Amino acid sequence: MKAAYIPVGSGGHILSSLPMITELVKKGVEVDYYAPESQRAQVEMTGARLRVFPEVQERYSGPYMGKEEFLAVIPLVFLGMAKEAIDAIMEGLQENRPDVIIADEMALAGRLAASKLGIPMIMMFTSYAPGKDFSIFRTWPEFPDSPARKAALKMAEEFQKEYGGPLLTPSEIFEATADFNISTLTREFQPGGESFGDRFFFAGAQIAPRAGDGSWQPPKNGKPLLYTSLGSLFNNWPEFYKMLFPVVKDLDVNVLCSIGKTIKPEDLGEIPDNVTTMAFTPQLEVLRHTSFFLTHAGVGSVMEALYNGVPMMCIPQMDEQIFTAHRMEELGITSGVLLKEQVTEESLRKVLTELIENPVYGEKARAMAEEMHRSGGCDKAAQAVIDYVNKL
Repeated sequence: MKAAYIPVGSGGHILSSLPMITELVKKGVEVDYYAPESQRAQVEMTGARLRVFPEVQERYSGPYMGKEEFLAVIPLVFLGMAKEAIDAIMEGLQENRPDVIIADEMALAGRLAASKLGIPMIMMFTSYAPGKDFSIFRTWPEFPDSPARKAALKMAEEFQKEYGGPLLTPSEIFEATADFNISTLTREFQPGGESFGDRFFFAGAQIAPRAGDGSWQPPKNGKPLLYTSLGSLFNNWPEFYKMLFPVVKDLDVNVLCSIGKTIKPEDLGEIPDNVTTMAFTPQLEVLRHTSFFLTHAGVGSVMEALYNGVPMMCIPQMDEQIFTAHRMEELGITSGVLLKEQVTEESLRKVLTELIENPVYGEKARAMAEEMHRSGGCDKAAQAVIDYVNKL
């Protein structure tokens, strides 16, 4: 069996797919994985063959970004990313035609290629899937006069003429599903998960070794570890650490802060003795030793933490992260949600103290970890792909 995987350029989306790819290769599937050169080490660890496509940038937002609301611009961004990727993808797929295309939920190039070539497609959801009674997109405004939306419609019409398939309107971009779909959430975490039926396989977090594992060791003093990460997009916030450090310096915990590549440790003032900063952390390895997680509430990070039964507090900075954080509140696995403008030394102390001192959050997180492990993870996700293609 041959398969091709088409991601979007985001590192988080790519990392979430790789464990399933590893298992597909182990089960004898020949996989071509389309990704930027920068992801070579991660992709080649799976045994898949890397087929390089451009380091896709969000250039197609062009003059609109910053002048229109983010939600008005985002359909054009994803269409523009597809335009950058599609030629490289089509060439590779025609050269080594697969039996199935597995496309990230936002990889519009994968949908276009599958339509043009008549190849069956499976969609991979690394975030919330749209259902009959739930969709984040349905809360968005229409933006009928937006230049970005008009430009997106023009590009969508050009795509339909060239590749066939449905017109990639905003609702089609953000609410489409395939005949068969894999989700890296658990059915319990997905809103309305019980209503999705057999067309969706909820595999939970995709966990497998990554490049860089072994580069970090936990402290040897036996104290609990508080891990903080604000994600990869909005982590240039040195003021946050200047509020955090006075809160944690007297706590009987080790603190590991993933601060990103922009901030330098010397920008943060006096760093307490119990705090270590790193530009990047091998997150899966760190979470295996983490007692408490201060997170931006990105879905991938939350699923990885739940896989390890780690309770959290949340500082979300995007709409989807805010939704995830409130979903965590509903499920009882976070001690609190602070929006960026609500973060002060006092509010951090209150929510962190609740997280560390109240055992209920850890109990809830460990119960969800047990459910996730029952979901099957990457091995059962890979088998579900094979079974589906064999039925075809």
